[in-house]
Amino acid sequence: MGTDESQTELPATQRLRIRTETRDLDAGVVSLIRVEGEVDLANAEELAGALRAGGDGAGIVLDLREVPFMDSTGLKVILIASRDLDQPLNVVCGAGSAVRRLLDLAGVADRVPSFESEDEALDAIGPAGPRSAA
Repeated sequence: MGTDESQTELPATQRLRIRTETRDLDAGVVSLIRVEGEVDLANAEELAGALRAGGDGAGIVLDLREVPFMDSTGLKVILIASRDLDQPLNVVCGAGSAVRRLLDLAGVADRVPSFESEDEALDAIGPAGPRSAA
């Protein structure tokens, strides 16, 4: 299992921390990307880069439970990744979280499978592709 951490040099209110690891599943290698901090115009490209870097396995699980705020730029990054990556992208976000509200308000639940736990998101990656629990 590999781990890669990066952090932008921004003010504390905008600091983004991204940790990436890989998991070996029956379906193949899955990238697990955990994000902490606000995602907005100032740092959305860092998230996009992490998603592109994780894009050569059986799938990606993007854990956004530690993201207290995401603007439309972050949403755009997720939508582009879900469209352009050659494997499933499953998002983890808590019920009632800012990210969940953004996904619901944007009406993209059918395009971005979302789950409440990493285990559910990992289990949903398989030969048949993603299955949304939300």
